[in-house]
Amino acid sequence: MSIKTKEYEDFGGNVAEMRKLLLFNSTHTWDEVIEQLMKATGYDGIHCEQIAMIAHTKGKAVVKSGDFEELSDINVVLKEISLITAIE
Repeated sequence: MSIKTKEYEDFGGNVAEMRKLLLFNSTHTWDEVIEQLMKATGYDGIHCEQIAMIAHTKGKAVVKSGDFEELSDINVVLKEISLITAIE
């Protein structure tokens, strides 16, 4: 199975590859996941709860889409508490 990626043009005129940061269901407490998502993304609590609920019920959820560098910065913060993530 291949992964489909989209290209987009950033403000500098460069073409970058659109990627997704995924959060997988884990054994962390609900509050730990919400707090870390808020810290990593700057999203409000309701948005983070929605991401966590999707990851819990479906096994994974998209945290954010964007370029690799941006997602990597968010991923580092999520990994601080060993959340299970992947950038595709």
